[in-house]
Amino acid sequence: MGALPIQKSLATLLEALKSYHPQKVILFGSAARGEADAESDLDVLIIKETDEPFVERLETMAQLCPRYVHADILVYTPGEIQAMLDEDNPFITQALREGKVIYEARP
Repeated sequence: MGALPIQKSLATLLEALKSYHPQKVILFGSAARGEADAESDLDVLIIKETDEPFVERLETMAQLCPRYVHADILVYTPGEIQAMLDEDNPFITQALREGKVIYEARP
């Protein structure tokens, strides 16, 4: 099956992620900037409090994300995000600056 249009992919991905209970889901990259084309994937940053090791988080995302949704998903804890911001990590700084929050859990 081919790639889905961006909005359909986002909706499908968010539905799949509900069972993971993310605190926040941020879309960044070309899709967030409105520059995505048919070949673009979704760049997604998930913030979630978890004890799961980083590599296991990637494996969990691979299992949760439908194969026909082309997405690169990274999961960080709030503490990891803060540590990267404190270190002026350019990747996380840009992702948070240009990113769009597409889901946020209610307190």
